[in-house]
Amino acid sequence: MRCAGGEAGARRGRAAEGRGSAGYGSGVSLAVVFLPDTALLVPGAAGRADPAAGLRDAAVAALADLVGDVGALGADGDPDAARVLVIAPARRLRFLPHPVAPGLGAAGLDLPDLAPPAGDGAPRADVPASVALVLLGAAGVDAPVDVLEIDRAADHVVAAHDRSAAPRAVVVVGSLSARHGPDAPLADDPRAPAADDVLLAALADGPAALARALDDLGAEGARDLAVSGRVPWRVALGLLPAGATAEAAPPHAEVVAGAQHAVAAWRLDAPAPAPHPSPAPHHPEEPR
Repeated sequence: MRCAGGEAGARRGRAAEGRGSAGYGSGVSLAVVFLPDTALLVPGAAGRADPAAGLRDAAVAALADLVGDVGALGADGDPDAARVLVIAPARRLRFLPHPVAPGLGAAGLDLPDLAPPAGDGAPRADVPASVALVLLGAAGVDAPVDVLEIDRAADHVVAAHDRSAAPRAVVVVGSLSARHGPDAPLADDPRAPAADDVLLAALADGPAALARALDDLGAEGARDLAVSGRVPWRVALGLLPAGATAEAAPPHAEVVAGAQHAVAAWRLDAPAPAPHPSPAPHHPEEPR
């Protein structure tokens, strides 16, 4: 197991260069949390074993830091001021507005008791976004949550925008290479460790560094190394205001079941108002 987390302090990330024109409200900061793309984060997913316990603890701690942000912003009674957006890989492109129900049936799992409730008729998210919803509930984040699901097979995604309130926190689901050693879901690739080191360093540096790292990796490199985070991370970067800077702590990183995962958090200064992202078409699944 390689671990890049646990270091104290935070450092100022470089400015995002030419990435998006959206901002997040004058004088209001935006929090971005990066979560792993694995159902092993759900308690009991691996039976008595719990190989992702460290990742889950880091994820819940990072999400718990959002509680003060969205709580304070929603204190005036405006729920849109406390909105959270989850961006996650899925089977197809969909925007699911709050309320969204989590569903883990496709991963052969039951919802844990800590799963957030959703009203009757709420659209059901795919597994990666559902894991994020479960972890948000475990962290005590009680705020409206919209879900933007990204086709994991896509090379590029262009999200349309509506004019509703911008989120004050973005939770992005995605992982690094799934080609580490004999336990990996895909064959081991000797290029994976070096590629992951570059991406982990970029997550620690901020938006501009991550944009450069994703450019260098490219769509073909991401496919070859099974990097599920590339497209969700790219979409999240596209929502940030041009020139945004981030305070980014070193990520908590572990290889679990042959895949490199990371939990990271950014806090960005956001000087301008922004639209809220929602791709078209909107195709919520029927509740099941």
